[in-house]
Amino acid sequence: MLRFGVAAIVLAPVIVTRGLGRPDLPMWGACAMVVAFGAPYIVLLSFAMKTAPAAAAGALNPGVMAIASVFIGALVFADKVDVIRAAGLLITTAGIVAFTLAGGSLALGHMILVGTGLMWAIYAVIVRYFAVPALHATAIVAVGSALIFAPLYAVALPKNILVAPLIDIITQAVFQGIFASVAAVYAFNRSAECLGPIAGAVLPALIPVVTMGLGVITLGEAVSIGAFVSALLVTAGLALILVGRPMFGLCRARFLRVRGTM
Repeated sequence: MLRFGVAAIVLAPVIVTRGLGRPDLPMWGACAMVVAFGAPYIVLLSFAMKTAPAAAAGALNPGVMAIASVFIGALVFADKVDVIRAAGLLITTAGIVAFTLAGGSLALGHMILVGTGLMWAIYAVIVRYFAVPALHATAIVAVGSALIFAPLYAVALPKNILVAPLIDIITQAVFQGIFASVAAVYAFNRSAECLGPIAGAVLPALIPVVTMGLGVITLGEAVSIGAFVSALLVTAGLALILVGRPMFGLCRARFLRVRGTM
């Protein structure tokens, strides 16, 4: 409730000004955005982590989203998936699978994480299809989630907030309500606007790689050979998806120029 309630309060002025919908965004589209990346998405993600390790969540959820976004983009928007990009998708998929298997045996949570990854991808496609501005999309998810979750919290869920330490309440309100639900969601939406749908969608697949690196640097954690190889596969696959075709064309042009001078 701190996550959705604080975010809704922060972004309420955006909804008051622009509304939950837009002339070119039907109400079903706004509702689908909330379901796919708002309260239902977060609840499912939290439930999945009861049976799946955090490492699996860090790999499967954004990894499935990245891969699904490219395929859905090809179907809906006719985005071209050339040979180089397809190879990148296969390598990235192999890396994500390796990361997941490194976390132990498969459980129900892993299947839920696949579903949440698909939900995230659907959200990204809806935002792109209706050209919803980044800030407005963030506000729709935050306020819509609060409207769904607040009655459920008030009627059915346990409430220990009155006995929780004040510093814990403030910490969670800032981290969950502002950083996770406002800053992070806006950054994802804005990245798709600035970088384009392909780069904006696939870059979150670097989450497990970045998490592993931060663990080594800040916590001194050891990295297994399997995790290291998985990180290399994900990074190489994303590189091919993002710059493979332009780099291939550049290398080919240089080769032809050199060959022509011989």
